Amino acid sequence: MYETRQADDVTVIRGVGELTREELTSIARVASQARALGLTVVIDLKRVTHLHYAGAALLKAIPGLRAAGATRYVRDLVHAGGAGGYVEMFADVEAAIRAA
Repeated sequence: MYETRQADDVTVIRGVGELTREELTSIARVASQARALGLTVVIDLKRVTHLHYAGAALLKAIPGLRAAGATRYVRDLVHAGGAGGYVEMFADVEAAIRAA
């Protein structure tokens, strides 16, 4: 499950629990559209317990995408999906938003 919130020029997508491939497809679509509008996009993974690594691969196609709060396990799944070198990881959402 996830929810999207937008404030000013930042879109935050907050994931919860297990993110399926279908949910990650939808997250990638929302993130891609927001980035195309020039918005900063942060995926908050703090409350994500598992994600489909093949779905995570979709995130690598979105330039400038940021993620925050991921556990080591979730970070490893993002890397296993091939998006590790493309998604910039931060300790928390605030740090991701502040990053230049």
